[in-house]
Amino acid sequence: MAAATTTNSILVLGAGELGHAILSSLLANPRYNTPSAPTTITLLVRPATLAHPGEAKLKQQNSYRAQGVRLVAGDIDADDEATLTDIFRPYSTVIHAGGMNSPAGTITKITRAVLAAVVKLYMPWQHGVNYDAIGRDGGEGLFSEQVDVRDLLRSQSATQWVIVSCGIFMSFLFEEYWGVVVKKQQAVGEGGSAGQEGTRIRVTALNSWDDIITVTTAEDIGRCAAELVLDSDAPRDRPVYIAGDTLTYRAFADTLQSVTGVEVVRDVWPVDYLRELSRNDPDDKLKKYRVVFAEGTGLSWPVEGTWSSERGFEMQRVADWVRKNYC
Repeated sequence: MAAATTTNSILVLGAGELGHAILSSLLANPRYNTPSAPTTITLLVRPATLAHPGEAKLKQQNSYRAQGVRLVAGDIDADDEATLTDIFRPYSTVIHAGGMNSPAGTITKITRAVLAAVVKLYMPWQHGVNYDAIGRDGGEGLFSEQVDVRDLLRSQSATQWVIVSCGIFMSFLFEEYWGVVVKKQQAVGEGGSAGQEGTRIRVTALNSWDDIITVTTAEDIGRCAAELVLDSDAPRDRPVYIAGDTLTYRAFADTLQSVTGVEVVRDVWPVDYLRELSRNDPDDKLKKYRVVFAEGTGLSWPVEGTWSSERGFEMQRVADWVRKNYC
């Protein structure tokens, strides 16, 4: 008699930029829902959003439903650990795809609930840098909770886990509020000869032009995450490193100028300057983030030797993303 086939029931937490990319990649992956490996996907949605979606959310929800994604109500920020444990218990895999703006303690609460529910595989909200290298004190303790979550996962063996270390999100690197890339309109006669006008780009290096960053698009993170979840032979119980591009701020600015054909004005925010800004505004998480990136620890790794490179993934480099999204 043939062995019974077990369904991989996946619950995704979050449908923002990364959550949408992961959901799309799961659905498009050739390993998804095959006869030998049936798969279901469920998306957790805040109760109010599920009951009374706006026009854009309704369109998104209907699109997911049309692709076979089930929607269930739950609030990872507001629900307590016991409630989340009950929500997670029916699923074999939980993917946390949105936690940057969650209140302190949320990712720990979710991890404890996943472990209490004895979920088989967990991909936590650790999509980013090397938190082991940064440690609890880096960035004035900004990522201490991420380190606690890793300790929790390593302290048990009932739930397997995998962390996707991807560096900084490509789109986040270009967000003007982050401060590294700012596009400015140049008025007539400003910064040049009379009659000159157009666009300039200011690139500000965090700490120095020789500091190195690793960047990856949400779409590529989603493709790698889907493969890691759906391939039963993929790495488990450790961080997995992926990369779209790894380069210095100098090379980043050169690439931006070369691809856009727009003048790049260059500036530097030294780490001591950023630390002072953060000390003067201790409640501003963004200023702490800049300190971490200026300190330079755990932020980058060579593209060669990453899991994504070894698996042959064609990843978007900075030049590719700029041509598609910024020109």
